[in-house]
Amino acid sequence: SDTYTLVFYYVPEDLDLLSTPNAYAIPKPLDAITLQDIEKMFPLNTYESKRTQSENPFHFRFKYKYNGNSVWLDVNNQKIKVPKCDGKIIMKVTRKIPKDML
Repeated sequence: SDTYTLVFYYVPEDLDLLSTPNAYAIPKPLDAITLQDIEKMFPLNTYESKRTQSENPFHFRFKYKYNGNSVWLDVNNQKIKVPKCDGKIIMKVTRKIPKDML
């Protein structure tokens, strides 16, 4: 299909800001995207994960509105559809391994 969804993210340790996030495209509709898709397509994973085959070197949290407040949700199930905020996927990504250790 020709449907692409932009996924927005920032990495606080890299001095990224939520106000000017990075983005990448996943070739699926918004409501079909799972944590597995997020991890598999995450652009920083391509070179960094080769060194740490055992697990994903990043931890993903998803922005979500709960009772009118914004919260960051942890998702651990690979098959689960990821949370959205205002019709967008917005992630705060933290490194499990510091950048200078890679």
